[in-house]
Amino acid sequence: MFSRYFDGWEVRPDFEKEAISLWPNWLGEANLHKLDEVTENEWAHFNSLLKLIAEKYEIELADCDSRSVSKMDDIEKTLCEYEDSMSKDASQFSKYVIPGLDCVLTEDWDYTYILWHKNNGAVEALAPLIAEIGLYHFHA
Repeated sequence: MFSRYFDGWEVRPDFEKEAISLWPNWLGEANLHKLDEVTENEWAHFNSLLKLIAEKYEIELADCDSRSVSKMDDIEKTLCEYEDSMSKDASQFSKYVIPGLDCVLTEDWDYTYILWHKNNGAVEALAPLIAEIGLYHFHA
């Protein structure tokens, strides 16, 4: 199952990228100051999104070191608090597989998650959940 989605530490290149963010598009240099203004409550939208997705879909956690994915019974066990999240490096970012939608959701830099999909309806299925939480999505 791991190799269906990943090639080493990276999501396979045949997946498309959809950004999930606090903003409706990339900030650009003129708005980079907004990254410093994000509150803990705004950041918490991402954990809320993961909980909402877990209510509707089976989610598996990918472990690139062991090259495996494992079914999760409790998404809460993988969620970080705000302070912990701010000190993560890229190797500690979470990678989730949503088998029912044949997609991957990865934590990324600058208050962004990436939805890796194959134009098979995953974006359309998750779009209402993303909007419900108060986040935005756009082609990355």
